[in-house]
Order: sequence, then structure tokens, then C-alpha cells
Amino acid sequence: MSIQFPTSCFILTFISAFFTFGVVAQELERDLRFVELSKDLTATSDVNSRGGGSAPMGLPFLDDFAWPSSFEVSGFDRPELVRWDSSPVRYTSTFALNPPTIGVATLDGLDRGGYPYSFSNNDPHGWADTLTSRKILLGGMTSDDNVVLSFWYEGGGLGNAPDLGEDSLVVEFKSIGLDGDIWTRVWSNDTIISDSFSQVSIPIQDGVHLHNSFQFRFRNYGSLEGNVDLWHLDYVFVAQNGATGNPQEELAFLYPAHTLLRNFSAMPWTHYLDNPAFQMRDTLRVDHTNFGNNAENQENTGITIQMGEESPSIYNNEFIQNVNVPVGPFSTEYLSDLLDNTGLPASVMFDPFVSDTTATFEVTLWEEEVGYYSNHSAVFDNDSIGFTQIFDNYYAYDDGSAEKAYSLEAESGQLAIRYPLAIADTLDGIKIHFTPFYDNAELETFVVKIWADDAGFPGEQIDTMYQFHSPLYFTDGHDQFAYYACDHPVPVSGIIHVGFIQQSDAHLNIGLDKNTNSNAGNLHYKLGAGASWLASEIQGSVMIHPVLRAGKEAPEIPELIDDMTLAEISTQLYPNPASSRVSFKSYEALVWSLFSIDGNMLLEGAVDGAGIVTLNTSDLAPGVYLVMMSSSNRVSNSCKRLVILPK
Repeated sequence: MSIQFPTSCFILTFISAFFTFGVVAQELERDLRFVELSKDLTATSDVNSRGGGSAPMGLPFLDDFAWPSSFEVSGFDRPELVRWDSSPVRYTSTFALNPPTIGVATLDGLDRGGYPYSFSNNDPHGWADTLTSRKILLGGMTSDDNVVLSFWYEGGGLGNAPDLGEDSLVVEFKSIGLDGDIWTRVWSNDTIISDSFSQVSIPIQDGVHLHNSFQFRFRNYGSLEGNVDLWHLDYVFVAQNGATGNPQEELAFLYPAHTLLRNFSAMPWTHYLDNPAFQMRDTLRVDHTNFGNNAENQENTGITIQMGEESPSIYNNEFIQNVNVPVGPFSTEYLSDLLDNTGLPASVMFDPFVSDTTATFEVTLWEEEVGYYSNHSAVFDNDSIGFTQIFDNYYAYDDGSAEKAYSLEAESGQLAIRYPLAIADTLDGIKIHFTPFYDNAELETFVVKIWADDAGFPGEQIDTMYQFHSPLYFTDGHDQFAYYACDHPVPVSGIIHVGFIQQSDAHLNIGLDKNTNSNAGNLHYKLGAGASWLASEIQGSVMIHPVLRAGKEAPEIPELIDDMTLAEISTQLYPNPASSRVSFKSYEALVWSLFSIDGNMLLEGAVDGAGIVTLNTSDLAPGVYLVMMSSSNRVSNSCKRLVILPK
């Protein structure tokens, strides 16, 4: 993996503020906060819905969000699967509680790249996501055809719930006017149901909606500051004769699986190879549902493991071949009573001979499909789930999704996560997912730390580090991790604790996975210098991963530069944060380069002597960058951190 440059200039002297105890200090699981605001629910401004669409389709229209029905994924290669125009709405399987079937559409305060619509720290409210259906052929129909839209919805689930009476989910129907499309609200809700789904049925009987370009859309009104005010949609159905999307038969998965390992979701391949049998889990119980109206038979369950183009290893359950299940949720054990391709008893194992440093396996669990509208060729449906088992150079407990946020509200707060290493190795850095959740912490700082183990708690610091970093947010995808290199590689073995010390009491908001619970016994924190380590009482898994050498070559880490030379060659950058332009005054001839946080040089230049230097940053995406400067005689150097604001 590429090694990113540090997110702030290097400081080789410790700052005393790190040892100041905050007035208010606590461990927090970040959830909603209520802000009294007025809103205009008749507004039609800035709908983030369409950048592409498909040809009209006939009835029935059904989407349970368990297969690739978005225009972005299937619009060009598999148009028959598409149910929605281009949209920023993401499909999730880990946020909802008790969904009708696995997979939902989640509307929130994030744009399509996973960045908040407005990250201003003052909790702006407005229209956020929009999910617009593909055109539907309703021309020639009348109210006698009894066409009905039905869907299931939930507010919050495992994620941040909308504010009661303040945030809304709405449904609108499209008619055609002389001046273009007309959208009419036909349903809205601001009453929150956070742990179960409710079904809504809306007749489509007005003549202005019965045309061959009919569309409907969902919109959410709420906070625009990130992964907050969530609404989940499932089993959206449009059909004639009053059909409501409740099938007579539907057996489906309810929740995903994410690992076959005993303790981790990911680990280095070289560490797995030390004792593969020990690292494999013994049981894997997965939740299903009979979403129909009668008892049905669950048939032909099994599991497949495949690496690349290699022939897959297929395991069938010996006994779950024709089992009667009642209506409602039930669970299935997937790692017992397995038979291999030859019909002999077998245990699931990853082949230890396929690689020496890294390996990636595609894992699929399935049951015989029973459903109203299914059997999509060569795509996942709700009768099968899949995940990627990654063996690279890091350990992880979480499943990769941040349903909520974890933070410390304490100056000099310290956070440490316990990781038992299978073998001795070299620690090069850590990966952290900072989730966009109300507070923009791009200007806050922290220092990476590693501790030895002391009876399950963090003990002595293994090495001293001084390099300051800042949280990073991404604009090209959800749940991404930033890499923070240690000041220098650190030999480690046995049990280690990895984390950081933050400078202020600001909320850094680390991703908190609520589908796993590794915090218990592994997550510890201090509420300031001189405080004692405390065991976390918050359920979930904080998303911090130790990155090890794991049999690979040593990464190239930039040489540390003493910031005391800064004043000798230039002023600081101004303005900073910036938008389209940033300047500095050079005191002598120098060369400069602007780098992205992953080390790619984007701009460069030189100045012959003292003077003002202005950089055009209008084409840079929002985020953190580094400006590296060297005097022409290469004697003095400096590194400056630059923050680019959203346009």
C-alpha cells in the first residue's frame, strides 16, 4: 500500500497542552442531537437525484435492495436490473434493524462520495438525499386498475436517528406539465421508529400520474453534516390490483456475514499462516427470515470459497436440505455438518499454499431461492450473501462500516485498542476511519502511540513518537481509512495496544461499527494526563487498525524535517484553510511542491528570491495537502499543511 505523507508539519518538541486535563471529560458514543429549526417542506431546491436514467419499464416494479439495482452499478452493463435513476443514496446491509429482507437504501446527510453536504459545524438542515425511480409505464391505466406503491421504512436503526418532529422522509409522484415535470408530495413522515420497519401503501390513481413516464421519489430533510438523520427503505413495490409487496413466499437473509476468522475480520496473511486452524472460527450462525405468509421449506444451504480464478471450494450442509421454517426470523448454522464436493465430511479452511504475503478470498453463503421476483442471473439476491476475506498487512475487528461515531471529550485524551499478534513483526503505522459526524475535526491534531500490555490494559509506551497528525475525510467513497505512519518502524510482539493522544477536547469522531463488539476487553481510554486507564463501556468496535510489515518490503517514509527552519525561508500559508488560491512569502530562492495526502505530487514551482508566491488550488478536491519547500541551496527545508475547503 502507498504510504501517505503526514497531515501536518513535523514538530520535534512536545507541546505542553498534551498534558492538560480537560474540565469536561468523558467517553462518548456520538448519536443525534436535537436542534430547533424551522423548515419549508414544500421546498423543491437542489434535488441530488438524476445524472442518468434508464428506459421506462412495465409493472411490477420491485426492489428489495439486495441486488445491484442502481443506475451507477448496472445502468450500462445490466439495464434490466436497474430500478433507480442516478442517485447519491447508498445501499447498506449493516445499518437497519429487523429489515424485511437483507439490504436497504439508506438516506442520510452524505453526498455520493461519502462527504457531508455541508460540513460547517453549525448543524445546517435542508434537503439531503433523493432516490428517484426509473420511469414506469402506466399509460392507459385507470383508477380501476388499483395500482399501488408500497414500501417499508425505518428511522435510524443502528445508525443516528432523525430528530422527532424536525426531520422528515417524503414521497413524491411525478406528473407532466406544460413547463416540465411537476412533483407532488403524496406522503410524509416525521415520527421516528428506530428499531422496526413500518409498511406504507399509497394508491396511484390520479389521472395525472397514469402516464408512460411516471416516476416516484423519496427525499429526506435533516442535518447535512454527515452520517446522521438516517432513513432506511426496503421492499419497494409497485403493482396492480392493490398488491402491497407482501409475497406469498419469500425466504431471505436478514443480515450479512463478514468473516470466517475466530477473532478478527482481517489479519496479515503471514500471521494467519502461523496457525491457520486456530484462526478459523468454529461456528457461523446467520439470521434469515420467512417474509411470506405461510411456513416454507429452506432448501440446499451451503458455502463457497474462491480465490481469483481458481476453482471454488464448495461445501453443502448435510442436513439443511428441506427444513420447514415458520413465518418470521430464524437462524442457520453454516459451519457445521458440511460435505465437500465428493460428499465427504469437511471443515472450512483457507488454503495456506496460495500465497506467501497476501491473499484475498471471495466467500459466499446461500440457500435455495424462494421469492416473488428473483432469479437474477449471476447477481447476488436476498437468498445469498457474500464478503471478501482479506489477508493483507493489518489487523481489524470491525466489519468496515461505521454506523455511529466514537469520541473522547477530554484534552490530552488517550485511546488504545488491544491487539494480540500471532507472530513478532514490525509496526509501520495505523489506519483510522474518521467518520463525518457533525464535527469537522480537520484542524485538530493527535499523536500516534503504541503501548505494551499490562494485564489486559495499556502499559508502558513501546516507543516515543512526536509527529502530529490530523483527521482526514474522503470525497470518493464511504467508510474509508486514512493511513498514519509511525515516526519510525517499531518492532512489536505479543499483545500490543495501538491508538493516539489527542491535543484538545474536540470530538475526533472515529467510526464505530455497531455490528461487532470488540470494544469489550480491548478498548481503553484516559481522560487526560495523569488519569487512569478505563475500560470502555460502549458496545461496538472502534475502527482503528495496526499496519504491520507482514513479510513485505519496508515502506519509504519521508525524512523528518525540523519545523524550526520554517521562518528562515518563508511565512506560513494564507489563507489556510483556503478555497481557490493560497499564498506565502518567500524570504529567499526556493523550490516548492504540493502533495496529496497519499504522496502524489500535484503542483510544483520555484521562486528566484524573496517575494509573494500564489498557488492556484481551484482544481483541488476538498481535503488536506502538504506543501514541501526547500531552499535552492538545499540547506533549509519546511513542510506546511494546507486544508482545501469544499467549493
